[in-house]
Amino acid sequence: MRRLPRAGLRPPAFARRRPYPYGLLVPVANVATRTAADEIRRFLGAWRIRSTVAPYTPRRRRRAPAPWTLQVLVFADDAGRARRLVNDWTLPADAPDPRPEP
Repeated sequence: MRRLPRAGLRPPAFARRRPYPYGLLVPVANVATRTAADEIRRFLGAWRIRSTVAPYTPRRRRRAPAPWTLQVLVFADDAGRARRLVNDWTLPADAPDPRPEP
């Protein structure tokens, strides 16, 4: 970790964030049902990304309860790739395909 001068400077905001409660695992998707979570896990498994399901834990307090109850977790090294895959895979049915046709 980088040392800061003793001038009373605080570390950047991202360094003060609360860590995820699941250690090396980070959330890539929040879902409402176990079936949806299993579908996402199967999809990520096809891309050789290991994943697991855990209860949803909000990082901030919200006034209204969240509509989801589960989250899909992957290792931090695979999180960026997994998020991109899940976001591309879960496009609405009427949205155009972002990939050009060959």
